[in-house]
Amino acid sequence: MLLSACATPPAPGTFRAAPEPLLSEGSAPFDPRNIGASGEAAALDAERAALRRVAELFMDETALAEGYAALEAGLLKTPQFYVAKRKVLSEGQDGAMYRASVRVWLYHDRIASALRGLNLAGPGASAPAAAFVQRGTADKVFGAAFREAFSRRSKVAFKEYSFTSDAALLSGPDAPLAEAAAGAGAGLLFAASASVAAAGGGLDTGFHPSRADASLKIYDARTGAELLALSGQASAVESSEAASFSKALAAAGELLAQDAASRFDRLFKTDAPLRISVSGLDGLELLERLKAQLQRGDFSGLRLESYASGRAVFTAVPLRSDTQELASTVLRSDSIGLELDAVGPGEMAFSLAR
Repeated sequence: MLLSACATPPAPGTFRAAPEPLLSEGSAPFDPRNIGASGEAAALDAERAALRRVAELFMDETALAEGYAALEAGLLKTPQFYVAKRKVLSEGQDGAMYRASVRVWLYHDRIASALRGLNLAGPGASAPAAAFVQRGTADKVFGAAFREAFSRRSKVAFKEYSFTSDAALLSGPDAPLAEAAAGAGAGLLFAASASVAAAGGGLDTGFHPSRADASLKIYDARTGAELLALSGQASAVESSEAASFSKALAAAGELLAQDAASRFDRLFKTDAPLRISVSGLDGLELLERLKAQLQRGDFSGLRLESYASGRAVFTAVPLRSDTQELASTVLRSDSIGLELDAVGPGEMAFSLAR
């Protein structure tokens, strides 16, 4: 069903934004018997590469991680619908390959519309996506209790990621886990550990007391910065050791989640998306640099909502409640010449210095 949404080209006159150029590189196997075909294949590869880069501007991290196959089978299979023209700047043989440097003019509004039709533009900034990893006991009752209790009290959205069951990653430090979380499209990493043991006594009575100890660290997946760290414990008594252990772990998960959600939501307001507008952008390459710069900021779920006439509008979930401080953080890490025009609750406006 996804592929059928992109099978029909956009109707002429549907979109009004002028195509914008992007410098792109392409390559193809070199065929000495048909150099022209080699050059055409390399130029087409450059077109696809440029189209992919523009598509990635409008896709959030989760859409990139989960929807890349649909992108390959959809837009990238029919680049002619989204390319206005191209100009080959240089080309030639490079060993067994034929390479071309091409300036490609793309209809970015058509690309954005097609992505929305395929549900590849991401869910927007309604909630930060989070990955949860658990070390220690193999019993999953702690993690299940934690996520269920935390989700009831916070707008953070826990998602399933394959790296969370990677034994090699789980046996190492947290930094590689944060990198894996960012690569998978998560904005936050919840790294927890839990253990449980008999508390002693009770054997003669037929009851088994136990105590579970748990700890948690929350990281900004993109920067690796530790946002919050806390620990807790819980006890239980049941007629069997297995039941006692399970009850203690579940209680520890719920209590730790209550504490974590309360502290997290006080420190990091995630209930309202932040609107970030930037005007004065001179082309798609500068837009690429801007998005990469914002992705390193204190935001989760960054999404490009629109781009037209040199003005880009993003939405994101702020990981800090102070919008003024967020704007200052953006300016401190700036490398493209941003100036702050306005800042207020839920919105920041920048422009490029002239």
